[in-house]
Amino acid sequence: MKKLLTIILCFLAAFAISACSDIKNPYVREYVAGEGNTKGDVDAKSFYDRDARFEIGATADGYAVFKDPDAAFDALIEGYADGLELIRDECGLDAVSRSNYKDYKTYGWQVASGTDAAREQARFVSSFFDIYENSFE
Repeated sequence: MKKLLTIILCFLAAFAISACSDIKNPYVREYVAGEGNTKGDVDAKSFYDRDARFEIGATADGYAVFKDPDAAFDALIEGYADGLELIRDECGLDAVSRSNYKDYKTYGWQVASGTDAAREQARFVSSFFDIYENSFE
């Protein structure tokens, strides 16, 4: 009886953890542009070369997603602070978060001030969120 109760509790805990996840479209295979039902032409290697936490996979529908969206988001915050700050300041946004990233996706392409390096980071922020959002929609 004790074993059965333990198994049931473990099952319920695993279910609760998976139910709490925001990720609706996890990666299920490698992303290879132009192969099978893969959508788009994302240069997955260029993302990975920037930071290994930007590793890209494909959803069942062939869309590019980060293999670990949470780790990728953390890497963006750590490595692209200048671009994020430029977007925030120029567009009057709140600090980027997992709930307001769409504004950063939209405006990162449009920044006009800042250094060349900060503008390049801002453009990368937009391309990052182009992929990031696929995991959640």
